[in-house]
Amino acid sequence: MKRSAFTLIELLVVIAIIAILAAILFPVFAQAREKAREISCLSNLKQSGLAYAMYTQDYDETTPLQVSPVTARDANNYFAVSGGYWYNLIQPYVKNFQLYLCPDRVETTSSKSNPAGLATGPKTGRMMGYGYNDGWVSDSGYGLVQTQTKDAYGNTERAGRSIASIVTPADCVAFGDTYDTPGYSIAMDNILSTLPDGYSTKSLRHGGGSFNFAFVDGHAKLIHFDSGEYAGFGLTGRPASEVDALKWCSDPQIVPASTFGGPGGYPVQSATETCAQAVHDYYTGFWTINP
Repeated sequence: MKRSAFTLIELLVVIAIIAILAAILFPVFAQAREKAREISCLSNLKQSGLAYAMYTQDYDETTPLQVSPVTARDANNYFAVSGGYWYNLIQPYVKNFQLYLCPDRVETTSSKSNPAGLATGPKTGRMMGYGYNDGWVSDSGYGLVQTQTKDAYGNTERAGRSIASIVTPADCVAFGDTYDTPGYSIAMDNILSTLPDGYSTKSLRHGGGSFNFAFVDGHAKLIHFDSGEYAGFGLTGRPASEVDALKWCSDPQIVPASTFGGPGGYPVQSATETCAQAVHDYYTGFWTINP
């Protein structure tokens, strides 16, 4: 019986077809994996957002402090267990620090301020993926905490604010995706703080700047983000839409306390401008996008 077999040309055609299919499908698979990480991140923020909302109800409808004195450390006397930054305050409502991890952020840190629940060694820990809304720019008092002060013992403190003072709690971000550490802030001067100047928007996490955020009322959603340079300051972030940017203002007409440093140390044009004015500066000639 005559035995049939592929000719060399037929074999090459099959190989070429497989290569074409691989070139088409592999990017699709990569996008699917990235989308899955983005959804997992949003789920983490949704659960953490509900915990945040429970905290505010238990504490006379007042938002958590951004930072307070550390009152306890772990068995190695290194990482903070209680006190410190905002994430330790809402942890009793979260229970699991793994909810603070974004699947697209895998770096580690040796900062003593990092939560003990994310320790990967005696003096190393996984970086959290999420930061707190301490204002459109840090220390300004525009967001969910007041302008930075010192307590009676000289410790740095940024007190929370009453939910009643937030104009639209359902439209004000509480926390979300950040590259900051160890304070984990989503202020525009901090949200990209570990990235180099010139970092491109298309290289941001979740497929090029699709950041997830939890809101004061507990719900969570995606906001598109850009990377760019603020004149005289350097790399900062901003939402792609100015309307979304106003979600960082507890009140669009709020102004910083007199202790706020203003221009020079912060990406603002004036130490006395309203939050809405500070936001608008980013959508005029003071800010340039990194594509």
